[in-house]
Amino acid sequence: MNDTLAHNSGIWRPFCLMIICALPALAWFGILDDASSGYVDTAFTGAGIVYGTARGINALVSVLQGTELDFVFVTAAVGEVLDPVNDLIERFSGVVLIALGSLALQKLLLGLVSHNLFNTLMTLLALASAWALWRGQRGLWITLLRYFLVAAFLRFSLGLVVLANSWVDNAFLLEADQQRHAAMEVFRGELRKANAFTGSGAPSSTEFAQVNTQIKQLETRQEGNRRARAALTPELAEAEKHLAVLISADRVTCTALTVSRHTCSAAVIEASNALEEKERLQKSLLREKASIKTEIDDLNDTLDCLRKRTRGENCGLARRLSDALSPAEFQAKIAQLEQGVEAFVANAINLLVSLLLKSIAIPIAFFLLLLKLARLNLSRLEDNGGG
Repeated sequence: MNDTLAHNSGIWRPFCLMIICALPALAWFGILDDASSGYVDTAFTGAGIVYGTARGINALVSVLQGTELDFVFVTAAVGEVLDPVNDLIERFSGVVLIALGSLALQKLLLGLVSHNLFNTLMTLLALASAWALWRGQRGLWITLLRYFLVAAFLRFSLGLVVLANSWVDNAFLLEADQQRHAAMEVFRGELRKANAFTGSGAPSSTEFAQVNTQIKQLETRQEGNRRARAALTPELAEAEKHLAVLISADRVTCTALTVSRHTCSAAVIEASNALEEKERLQKSLLREKASIKTEIDDLNDTLDCLRKRTRGENCGLARRLSDALSPAEFQAKIAQLEQGVEAFVANAINLLVSLLLKSIAIPIAFFLLLLKLARLNLSRLEDNGGG
């Protein structure tokens, strides 16, 4: 029995020492931090774009609600067609805000666990655990090991969860979500067209207030986007410079055009991945910039229409369309708008489910899985680590 214990101790002690040394080094180098933080930034920007589209649709629906058109032999209430959108869009915007809050919380926690104070604490626990293991003080070693592994779990679990979530997103969800968001943008364009030929009647002060509030919110987001892009520009330049220096110091077969695991060192691969993540974030911010501008333009058009209605004028093509369209053609346009509403509802629900999966459900599932694995490994190390 003693021989068996001694044998187990001889096997587990070097393994434990390797873990104790490797994890603090991994923490200080921050290999997981850049990739996980970059994905959260990209996901946050993408969810913000979706939220902005939803608010833009909400602004158009608010203007169209209750509007009635009188054509020859036809009276149509466009607002009735949009009732499903009006009910859904408020709930949609609220849930997207929850998703944004979850992503913001993940970003905050990633910053906390990657702070130098946390890394220092983890390093001190690693040194104390290694010393107790080397001295053969089993009771002290088990206690310090438990504290060290808890600190390591807190340090790395969120980063691993975010990276796993990013893999699921890129492999299964991202492409479909982009198509759904594009369909929402198409529907918003249809609403703009409807707004052009339904603008009539004096608007209420509430309509003006809603549009002005949304314009101010978008201008705030626009300024935040500008600052984020300005801060990212020097980071991109520094990342490109750092990658170029590493490539020049690497083997001859490693070039900027042929970065691969077969020809380049691990440092070059890591720097290349970090640069790609920053480039993806830059593209996401540029998409958000364009989306915000489109939303502001839409709302300014809506505000201009409200002012015209206040003066008793028709918006856009209202008079020409009323003269040019026959009742049958107008009914066809209303039917087309109804079909767009049905497609929007389906896309919005699917996109909402996907956002909840990516921002809440999948991270929680991966976290619970990691927690279970950590408990199993902790028990195994405690049983075998002290020999």
